[in-house]
Amino acid sequence: MGQPCPAGIIRDRVRRPTPVRPVDRQARPHHRHADGAARSRALLHCLDRPLKAVTPDLSPTLLLNGALPSPDWLGQAGREVCVSSPGLRAMARQVRATQVSPAATEAIPEPGHERWLRQRFGLPDPYPFAACGPAAAGCSQADWRLDPVHLHLGRDHLVLTDPESLALTGAESSALRAAAAPLLAEEGLELIECSPALWALVHTDPNRPLDLRTHALTAALGRSIDAYLPQGPDARRWRRILNMVQMTWHIHPVNAQREAQGLPTVNGLWIEGPCPQADAGLSDASRQAAGALAKRTRHDPEGLRVDDGLSPLLVDDRLLQAQLTGDPQAFRSAWLKLDEQYFAAIARREEPWAHGATVVLSGDSGWRSLSITPARAWSLSALWRRTDCTGWLNPIDPKRPPA
Repeated sequence: MGQPCPAGIIRDRVRRPTPVRPVDRQARPHHRHADGAARSRALLHCLDRPLKAVTPDLSPTLLLNGALPSPDWLGQAGREVCVSSPGLRAMARQVRATQVSPAATEAIPEPGHERWLRQRFGLPDPYPFAACGPAAAGCSQADWRLDPVHLHLGRDHLVLTDPESLALTGAESSALRAAAAPLLAEEGLELIECSPALWALVHTDPNRPLDLRTHALTAALGRSIDAYLPQGPDARRWRRILNMVQMTWHIHPVNAQREAQGLPTVNGLWIEGPCPQADAGLSDASRQAAGALAKRTRHDPEGLRVDDGLSPLLVDDRLLQAQLTGDPQAFRSAWLKLDEQYFAAIARREEPWAHGATVVLSGDSGWRSLSITPARAWSLSALWRRTDCTGWLNPIDPKRPPA
């Protein structure tokens, strides 16, 4: 064993204070603190990353036309099928905000989807959305949009049928236009065929332009046309022109042949406008996108996607088409297809919905918008959230004229 230490030395060692090392602010902290700080920074980075990914420019908008039908028409069982669809339930957990269109002030408001589209593209009054169609179909000089239509006689009124059911051929359209053009030329109006199903009027006499207030064709479909006829200073003049065209077409060989084949005849023209001109304030991208939508057909099962420079926009008309045909069962079937194609895909964050979405449900005159942000993987509240979406299908519509 070694020699014992003297007692004095032990006392000196015990009493001697431990020197205090000056704090170096730049020195690396203790390794345990460093690991904790690194973990905190990593966690904050993970939490911040989804927030940066959700940008409005990357989130597409889905517009479902005719998605807010009358509860009486759809029936309680039909509503239950729609609101309990699995895709909608899953998507509802990620809905962060809803918006409802302002109340319509017009006695006969424009359809909800056209109202929303006009707001989306910044189309000012008095231009209806459908009037963007002729320019996109090659009739850039158009002042008014015309649709050849079939009017069938009800008990005591005329009812407007869906013009897409006419399926006019190019030869039929050209022949009917040629017969009606001289009648309109006498009124200072040139009749132009943009496509077999889409025509236009051009003012040729600056002293006699038409002055009308028109209503949307889609608002009048399946209804008595009495409340939807054009109004304004030239309303009587237009009715007189239309009567002359109807009499000419009544005995036209095209209609005689169609009637013999059991096809609906062409016995009317539906006018909408005025058409927006170059000074309407639309950007080139908005003008092209609006025109593509305004001249589309409603029978495309995949809908129509356009990009106006704001964000991708997908418009689907299957629900509206089911309403126009008066088939609630077709509406339910279309809803379930949309539920898997869109709602479930949005909930699963599939492309192009990985960064969120805006879903717009439109009705007769209003719309409801759902803003969807993908649920973060770490958010337990999103996993357990239960959102009551029953009210999302309630119509936002004032009283309509009787059908």
